[in-house]
Amino acid sequence: MKHPSLYNSFFILGIKGVAMTNIAVILKKMGKKITGFDSEEKFITDPVLKENNITFSISYSNVFNHQLSDVYIYSAAHNGSDNPIIKQALQAGKIAISQAEFIEKIREAFPISIAVSGCHGKTTTSSLLAYSLIKLKVNPSYIIGTTSFQRICGGDYQKESDYFVFEADEYGIQPPKDIRSKLLMYNPKYIICTNIDFDHPDVYKDIEEVKKTFLTFFSDKKLFLCADDLHIQSLLPKLKKNQYKTFGFSENSDLILTPATSNESITTFYASYLGKSLGVFSTSLFGNKNISNAGGVILTLLELGFSEEQVKKAIKTFGSVKRRFEFIYKNNDIYIFDDYAHHPAEIDATIQAIRNRFKLKRIIILFQPHTFSRTESFKKSLILSLSKANITYVAPIFPSARENINNFTINSDILKKEVELLGLSNVVICDSNEEIINKLTLQLCPKDIVVTMGAGDIYKLKDDIIELINSNENRADKNTKKY
Repeated sequence: MKHPSLYNSFFILGIKGVAMTNIAVILKKMGKKITGFDSEEKFITDPVLKENNITFSISYSNVFNHQLSDVYIYSAAHNGSDNPIIKQALQAGKIAISQAEFIEKIREAFPISIAVSGCHGKTTTSSLLAYSLIKLKVNPSYIIGTTSFQRICGGDYQKESDYFVFEADEYGIQPPKDIRSKLLMYNPKYIICTNIDFDHPDVYKDIEEVKKTFLTFFSDKKLFLCADDLHIQSLLPKLKKNQYKTFGFSENSDLILTPATSNESITTFYASYLGKSLGVFSTSLFGNKNISNAGGVILTLLELGFSEEQVKKAIKTFGSVKRRFEFIYKNNDIYIFDDYAHHPAEIDATIQAIRNRFKLKRIIILFQPHTFSRTESFKKSLILSLSKANITYVAPIFPSARENINNFTINSDILKKEVELLGLSNVVICDSNEEIINKLTLQLCPKDIVVTMGAGDIYKLKDDIIELINSNENRADKNTKKY
């Protein structure tokens, strides 16, 4: 396939996926005709598609009765390349291309392309980088794995821009049919890597295979790497020393960060670069992991030639990414946040960030495990991470359409047994969302922080929680209730 600018019409299969929606927005801004297909189920991306006047079909018959597009883009959703829409397009001689390969085609047009990689923190880091470049008035183009950050759409295209920022996803192209890593489709000029972890047991067999994939991705690129991550550390001897610079809290970092201090509205931290003090930075992000992510952005911007004062101003007002510790509502001194965390390391980081920000408040997490493969592989560590909250209610597992449920034995009953074996009383496995709300009704009281957490649709409980907060009797003795 040639560059997207040379084609007139595009069809996006699974257009409601976050990355696909942002691709649609980019193509719309390029002046292209966009159509697509997805289910009628309500998605977080529906408002974005509506705001950009991007229409799609929920019926196969409607698609087959319309004129064929020039290019068809697919991911793992709706059976990907095996979908009858894609098969029809190929039979007619049209172009079909995977999401990752298409993003690479967009990237090729920009002289300064920056991929943000890592198994955790990609979305926050890439959002902060794109936001900073906007504030620095260089008009970046970007595609981020969120519907919005700071009320800015997660995808944008600026024809005259030199900069392109994108999330480099380590997941497979189309599991289980095609488990090649998306990372290996990308060829950016610069790479930020926040961490390396084992997060996709349906794509990688172990952490060593993950590390090998990242090492291949790193080949001959300019790298900005988190020095605090042990798996990244293990790869450094295999890289050319002039190929990378590091950031983190480690004294061996090129950009050294000091642990952050926070109140309920702002975080401050110090940084030094190559032995020179850069002074104090401030941001509305919370938790040391997010400050580390900010360190990756600071290092990148300095290496791109921006001054320390420009960088300080650019990052200062950033603090909001959709579904990343996102503030939802507050009333009766009770907060609701929503977070995408679905891996033990992400859960740990989110809880630590909440405790840094709200030091004396009780944390109640409503967690929805995401995919049977991940839940089965990480069941013990998931529960241990969730136990770091004051109370956690665990919903039934949110399945992936890519998985065959019959291939797994994991279920709520097994998770209950795991909780019992660990002797935990503050992690409660529930059989339905209704049970979660009923239990929350007995527990909720002023000064509580309620977090809907997971990569599925647990965020849809927010209306029930808001109703519960607004009708809350503020009884102080609710803290004595049983979990």
